[in-house]
Amino acid sequence: MVDSSLAKRLTREIQRFEFLRGSMGALLMWLLACMLLGAMVWTISLAKIQSDRVEIEKSTFTKATQLSKAYTEQLSRSVDQIDQITRNLKYGWQTFHGALKLEDQLRQGLYPRSAQIYASIVDSHGTIVTSTLDKANAPNIAARDYFKIQQLNPDNDLRIEKPSEGGRSGRTVIRFTRRLDQADGSFDGMVVVGVEPTFLAAFTDESSLGTSDSLAIKDMDGVVLAAKMGDRIRSLPSIYRSPQVFEAPGGIRRIPGDKFVDGESRIVAWQKLSSYPLVSFVSLSDAAALAAYQPTADNYRNIAIAGSVLLLLLATAGMFFLSRLAWRKYQADEVKNTYQLAIDGAREGFYMVRALYDQQQNVVDFMIKDCNDRGALLVGYAKEELVGKKFSDLYSGEISQRVLAIFRKAMEIGFYEDEFKATRHRNNSQQTIWMFRRLVRSGHGLAMTIRDVSEKKSYEQALLKMANIDALTSLPNRHWLMKFLPAALNRARKRNTMFAILFIDLDNFKAINDTLGHEAGDQLLQEAAIRLQSVLRPVDKVVRLGGDEFTLLLDSFSSQEEVAQVAARINQKFSVPFEITEQKTVVLVGTSIGISLFPHDGNDSATLLRNADIAMYSAKAAGKGQFRFYDERFSEHGIAC
Repeated sequence: MVDSSLAKRLTREIQRFEFLRGSMGALLMWLLACMLLGAMVWTISLAKIQSDRVEIEKSTFTKATQLSKAYTEQLSRSVDQIDQITRNLKYGWQTFHGALKLEDQLRQGLYPRSAQIYASIVDSHGTIVTSTLDKANAPNIAARDYFKIQQLNPDNDLRIEKPSEGGRSGRTVIRFTRRLDQADGSFDGMVVVGVEPTFLAAFTDESSLGTSDSLAIKDMDGVVLAAKMGDRIRSLPSIYRSPQVFEAPGGIRRIPGDKFVDGESRIVAWQKLSSYPLVSFVSLSDAAALAAYQPTADNYRNIAIAGSVLLLLLATAGMFFLSRLAWRKYQADEVKNTYQLAIDGAREGFYMVRALYDQQQNVVDFMIKDCNDRGALLVGYAKEELVGKKFSDLYSGEISQRVLAIFRKAMEIGFYEDEFKATRHRNNSQQTIWMFRRLVRSGHGLAMTIRDVSEKKSYEQALLKMANIDALTSLPNRHWLMKFLPAALNRARKRNTMFAILFIDLDNFKAINDTLGHEAGDQLLQEAAIRLQSVLRPVDKVVRLGGDEFTLLLDSFSSQEEVAQVAARINQKFSVPFEITEQKTVVLVGTSIGISLFPHDGNDSATLLRNADIAMYSAKAAGKGQFRFYDERFSEHGIAC
């Protein structure tokens, strides 16, 4: 019992949403469209963020390369300067046979104390002979490695030592040494020039470095000789967790954050000095480079988030409204289906039709499997005669091909409906009727309903005729004119041709109608319509506006004279008296004609009709039986000026 109750409750819940079945496609399409739009918003935003990030990375690479090149050039000039000092000192010492005094040069200002450069000359025994530093406590350096190397190597190269603390200055210095030779080439000592690391680390474009950026100079063993660190990393002894090896003489690459003490990845550009065993390094922080762009990236993300929220609201609102529309349609369909069931049994013919296939599974014919009595009657057969017949038995020639094509189409698309004319054979006579046909695919066949709509069609045609045709003269009426005229003017406008409206009033008609009666007046109007039609071309139209007023529409004429000729022919036609049959009398009725021309007298229907009416009153005021073209001088009452 519990299971049965639960099943019934579940069935009721499912039935509550039955109305959505027909709209499920639209709901899913709407949801999918919103999802696709959301995906597009995020794709475009993320693509823009990525594109800008790539541009910033390219810019950072370019900046690192340029800074590395500039620093290398500056460093080369600084080392060249130091090299030149060692050469000058060697030359002076050897030229003046040991008479060179650096103390005198220092007093003369050749070595400013703020220059961070110290020079000394050491003899072959390791004793400092002369120096820009105080010699009072100068140690003997014969045991130093750099002295021994110069003592043992007779080459004339400048040697660059690793940084160490100066014994007399008490500061970290980098020593540049050059060997001194006696005349016979034997060791005579060396020139020592010491510089503080800040001298080599100084950079003219220092403002381009960020707080996590750095400059450095290393020897070929990877030992840092001097470095310039940003504010955030200045207190660190080294930014690398371990020495990095750069085998190429120059280049640029990104080094991940796990290689650095602060965990920030950096773009590192390096360049070997062309004449010295030194390598310059420039390290730029990725985080610092991207920090300025981060607000822009956040804006893109916020825009994407806002767009997603908006699309979510839009999707929710759309699904809500689509559901309401589906509910209303479902209710309307229920009412319609109920009504349809009520009328189908009495008015519609019903047929079950099965498709017949050839060996290639092409539909070649159809067979009527079943029908109701109404269906058999509509096609002029008894039910027993119709069931089992093929279409090829009922139709032949072009009609057979047309019918088969319609039914094949219904099999393909699942649904088809139309209205068509048919001939009903009854009692050895033929009757043309209008049929409404609906085809719905059902399995391997079609369910067809047919309804005789001849009465409805006749009623529609009668209404159409009543709405557009004057009952007395069978001419188009004012309603027809107001629909036809704007389209006719548009065609004339596109063809750049003239169009004329002739407003015609029958002279003396009221007197005849009053004296001879309405029947005589009606006969006169009918005869007048015939005479007006007789003077026109097939493309021209005659319209009865009402009473004794007619309008002629002349299309595509070449000149005003041609219109005047038509008006003259009308007046000539109406100069012949009319014979009134009932009264056996003859009456003379003339015409007063007002003419307006498109586009000369107006560009729209209302203006042209009004101006033709004004011209007609002017013609009538001139003595009747006249025609006048519209002129701006005419008053609103049609009286000639």
